[in-house]
Amino acid sequence: MQAFYPSTTNDCFEPRLAKSSFVLRRFFAVALLLVAFTQVLPAYATRQSPELVLALKSIFPECRLRLDGALETKEGDLYLPVMPPQVLKKPQVKLLEVYPLQQSAKVKPQVLFFDNGVTFIRVIVSGKNRTFLPFASLSEKGRKTVLAGHLADDLIVPEGFILPTTFKTVVGQTAVPLGEPAKEIVATSVPLVNPGNTQAKTSRQGIFLTSRNSGNITLVDQATWKKISDFPTEGTPAGMAYVSGRLYIADMSKNRILILDTKAKQFVGQIDLLPKAAPKSVVALANGKLLYVSESGTADVAVVEVDTSKVLLRTKVPPGPGRMAMTPNGNTVLVLNTITGQVTFISTLNQRVLGSIVVGANPTAVVVSPDGKTAYVSCRGELNHIAVIDIAKRGILANIKTGNGPTGLAISADGATLYNAIAKDNMIAVFDTASKASVKQIKLPLDIDFPGNIFLLPDGKKLIVSSATTTAFGVLNIETGEFECQPVIGHSSDEIIAAPVE
Repeated sequence: MQAFYPSTTNDCFEPRLAKSSFVLRRFFAVALLLVAFTQVLPAYATRQSPELVLALKSIFPECRLRLDGALETKEGDLYLPVMPPQVLKKPQVKLLEVYPLQQSAKVKPQVLFFDNGVTFIRVIVSGKNRTFLPFASLSEKGRKTVLAGHLADDLIVPEGFILPTTFKTVVGQTAVPLGEPAKEIVATSVPLVNPGNTQAKTSRQGIFLTSRNSGNITLVDQATWKKISDFPTEGTPAGMAYVSGRLYIADMSKNRILILDTKAKQFVGQIDLLPKAAPKSVVALANGKLLYVSESGTADVAVVEVDTSKVLLRTKVPPGPGRMAMTPNGNTVLVLNTITGQVTFISTLNQRVLGSIVVGANPTAVVVSPDGKTAYVSCRGELNHIAVIDIAKRGILANIKTGNGPTGLAISADGATLYNAIAKDNMIAVFDTASKASVKQIKLPLDIDFPGNIFLLPDGKKLIVSSATTTAFGVLNIETGEFECQPVIGHSSDEIIAAPVE
């Protein structure tokens, strides 16, 4: 449904009046007024600018604006506008802030702040009444913005609407009763321990490794480094993400996402994707509600609802989407485009592409700093470098020269140390992120060759190194700089993730 701007006269109900009949004109004019009042329509419409409408439709593609300027979504949610003392005229209206930070199908936006000064607040049901949340977790700036505004004087007040007493300053000329505030929904952001990994603390962790060559997913006991079991897929397993006891694995050749229960140690389902999707990577929102899947065959990023296992939508990206990373606040997904040598930024608020930048030929791996400000991308092209990216500005800060064939990346919890697997030189390079200088180069053992991916355990003490050509993987002790062991799993390994197994 297209958003619309009804005028103060409704053309749909305007009768065809005879030009010569003054009496009939007066009769129908009175009738129109009676209809308006019986429908409780305001006398003067609060018109929202076309620029604001475009911004609203980018968030709610199928929406409608009521005569009083309130917003109705396709799902039936109602957002009332809080008007500023003066609406700013802008050639393009942008969303400044959304509350709560983490969005999903169940946790919807409660407050939307736009840079022209207009704020939209969602109406919620509280018992028999309708109301606003008190928004105790709003930023000081956001709270001041709301309290400095006012509800539209011509607002069609929802039936049973009670405004929290904390909002009494925004009533304006609108007659609404004041009441006790509703139960607060706290806006929290749960950072990811590792991109695509929302693992919980547990007494026993397992290490999961995929093998494209063998089609297996291998589980290794983190305490003993012994193989527990193989899970044959009959496909080509690639990237993984952990959410609430389940591992979601991209299967490239079967065009699906496999679902593995990590405690039951068995497959419990799959999510079918489009033919030729060839999914490569999976990352999850920190709240575990949505998955993002890079579909390398169709140049899309699919958004999957975890609770229903349904693909909600697809976002078109440049050709060859591969590995991805999520910013710790869950606002942005970074997608590597191996064919075009780009990184694409996707907003998780509206699933739209924010922009793309060129980083270099054959970008292979990406990791985001714990503060969410910087991303590092290894590029295996002729230049052999790591591109350092300012995420907010979507620009290149620096290029770090590496060895021959940089692949996997990992970063320490404090963001001070960056680890990079150098495939053709068979080593792990260690960089200081402040100076961007190489501080150490660690050669791989003989039975570990051509490292592809690396994974830093949550405690920061061990670095797991996969091998694309041998039947073992490496366990590097960060404190000593020595490889503790090289567990044999019987086939090559690619992607790595840790997850609870008990």
